[in-house]
Amino acid sequence: MAHPPSYLPSLRLPRLAAALLLPLAAAGCAVEQGGPAPPATAPPGFSADTFTRAGLISGATATEPGCRALPDGLWVDTGRRQECIRYAAAGVDRPARTALVYIPGDPGGVSYRYAAGRLYVDQVSEYYQLSPETRRYGVEALSGAMQGLPVINLARPGMHGSSGDHAEDRQSEDEVELLNGALTQLRQRYGLQDFTLFGFSSGGTILANLLALRTDIRCAVMASAPLDLAEYYRSTPGGVGADSYALRGDLADPMRAIPARRLDTPIFVIGDHRDRKVPASAWARWVAAARRAGMHVDVAEITGYERRELGGGPSFHHTSSRGMEVAYACATGWPAEQIMQALAKDQPLIIPRGRHLTGEEIREAFTGRRLRATEWFPRVNVYAFWDRGGRLYHLDLNRPQRRIAELRWWVEGDRLCTSRRGCGEVLEDGRFLHVVHGSPPRLSATFVAGQAGS
Repeated sequence: MAHPPSYLPSLRLPRLAAALLLPLAAAGCAVEQGGPAPPATAPPGFSADTFTRAGLISGATATEPGCRALPDGLWVDTGRRQECIRYAAAGVDRPARTALVYIPGDPGGVSYRYAAGRLYVDQVSEYYQLSPETRRYGVEALSGAMQGLPVINLARPGMHGSSGDHAEDRQSEDEVELLNGALTQLRQRYGLQDFTLFGFSSGGTILANLLALRTDIRCAVMASAPLDLAEYYRSTPGGVGADSYALRGDLADPMRAIPARRLDTPIFVIGDHRDRKVPASAWARWVAAARRAGMHVDVAEITGYERRELGGGPSFHHTSSRGMEVAYACATGWPAEQIMQALAKDQPLIIPRGRHLTGEEIREAFTGRRLRATEWFPRVNVYAFWDRGGRLYHLDLNRPQRRIAELRWWVEGDRLCTSRRGCGEVLEDGRFLHVVHGSPPRLSATFVAGQAGS
């Protein structure tokens, strides 16, 4: 087992505020009906709130005073663009050398259209709707699972509260430059020496470009990422991709950004060869070219999971759970060969810690409580109420009194069981409760202490 190095302090994390919902309708769970979500209000100085579906579609402008008034806002000036880039952070309340920065992929269920020389968001899943609180909840659960490692979720332009136009900024040079500037500000704000960067899907496209711009990347992990945009758009059936690629001159294709200098940064490229959204050929040529340039790139085939609530057939695309594990292991000093061995043997890279709870202690910890959590495989955040009668309700993020799914839960011996995930042991680690399955133990979920009540 590898242990975190001494420069990663044991941190007491701030209290969480909200959580992402877990929509389970497509998994066959009963769903109660509810009215429309309450209207969202854009922060002062913003033309729209890109945490919402409407804001994602319209894009948003922001003023510098409005951005600087937000605790999670970074006003970035690249010379060509000025935008407010939002983020969520946990584990940064005490000095640390490195932070794990997650660059997300495109919104779930998104599609685009191309008209009059511009790209637009055509539609996006209703489950995109988020808030600053939900993102803070997500990173705190991740940091708790990772034993206090600082974790930052960095929003891309036009998404998750950031100003900008997601459809136009996606995979563009401006997007890379804006996030590059945001990373520099984060390093200054929190006194960090370097970053472990993890990019999923189009977030990995950005990360591959950042390798040519920064010298403070401790580790780089790219999962299910289109790293050769020409191959990606040739291989992606339907949609507006081919027109977009042919007509846009501002795409930040990683194939054109392979660093000329030699890099010693450990780089991991992972994905499922069955991926139906980003084919393996869209990262294979980049890997070969990067290796020719002297870069240390390890490639691993892993299992891609499904987000059933987003609909559609099997995609084998969602690999952020394993990617997050790889990033954690690299950030905390695991040698690359040890990480690759664990991936080849399908062994966990985040080792759960804590005191095993007895059956009675599990009942006390969960009964009658609202608990926020990050679930793994696939990785998604949840907000749920554990009823005293054994019912488990998943709650709507924007309408917390609305039950969106109903399951069952019970305690069997010294294990917590649910009708969806089966039974697992529970480990208590400070404010966090880790549910683990299997041998060796693998994280199934990390819960954060909630409040009693219904």
